Amino acid sequence: MYKRLCAALFLLLAPSAAMPATLGDVKVGFSAERLLVIDGRSYNGKIWAMPGKERHEQTIQAFRPVFILRADNPLGQAVLPQLHTIVQFTIPPELRILDIQKLKKRPVGQETVNGIATIKYAIDETTPEGHATGTLWLSRIPMRLAGSFTAAKGKVSTVRWELSRVKLGPQPPSLFETPQGYSKLPAEAVAPLLGLHLKSARAP
Repeated sequence: MYKRLCAALFLLLAPSAAMPATLGDVKVGFSAERLLVIDGRSYNGKIWAMPGKERHEQTIQAFRPVFILRADNPLGQAVLPQLHTIVQFTIPPELRILDIQKLKKRPVGQETVNGIATIKYAIDETTPEGHATGTLWLSRIPMRLAGSFTAAKGKVSTVRWELSRVKLGPQPPSLFETPQGYSKLPAEAVAPLLGLHLKSARAP
């Protein structure tokens, strides 16, 4: 299930970024409820973001891991409060698919999403990793995405992303810091407890 979750979280990665960001290069802080629908399965969670920083909370089985992404760190951090553990994981490079700036060249209309006016942009991007198609609804932040990704080997995945209850404004810096005093374990030591498939970060 982790691979499906990651695929949705990182479908909006800009390849030019120092570290992938799920929402591209956001210019404003915000918090929101987040819905992901991956291959027909729904995942509800929350997101907090500031320029260069993101925090995602997602219930997985009996746990509620916190995923922290920062532009100044090439690795993602999975914080497991119930286990007092932090896991560093590698963000799959094949998921660095879309460049928000390129998408802005293909507007196809306007629409209000959960009370926020957006411009719709067509997605049609091909990379060595595969081909992505669909639509992005973009305001000051990406509000909705609906599309599919066909991997180079032919596997097709569908994804829908939508934000609601958006609150714009600065977010506390502490949200994007990992707790002190937590154990750091390799992904392989923790993943079986969650039923996940995490790829460990490798030392440079």
